[in-house]
Amino acid sequence: MDRRNNSRVAVQLPVQVWGVDAYGQPFMELAIVTNMSSTGLVLQGLRRKIRSGDLLDIRMDNERAQFRVVWIGGIIARYAGNLGMQRVTAQAFLPSSVLAHCAQAAAAC
Repeated sequence: MDRRNNSRVAVQLPVQVWGVDAYGQPFMELAIVTNMSSTGLVLQGLRRKIRSGDLLDIRMDNERAQFRVVWIGGIIARYAGNLGMQRVTAQAFLPSSVLAHCAQAAAAC
């Protein structure tokens, strides 16, 4: 049983990531959101060294939200290169109702 309070949806959304890496260098890189809910997301493909607790801006088209890195995938193949992130701003890419609807539709399959 999943202990999360929010429905999660598997996606493949290209985004821009803006922030400062572990060496203090500002950057903008392209990455992919592979999983999201109304409160967080999983990001894949970022090549910069990032630390847990770092704040990053995630931009998709004209929408933008700030997220805190809460976990970093290690060398295990399933999670390698992934970042688990929690939304810290009020804005979300998709309204909670849309995410809940998508999760319900996916569960019905």
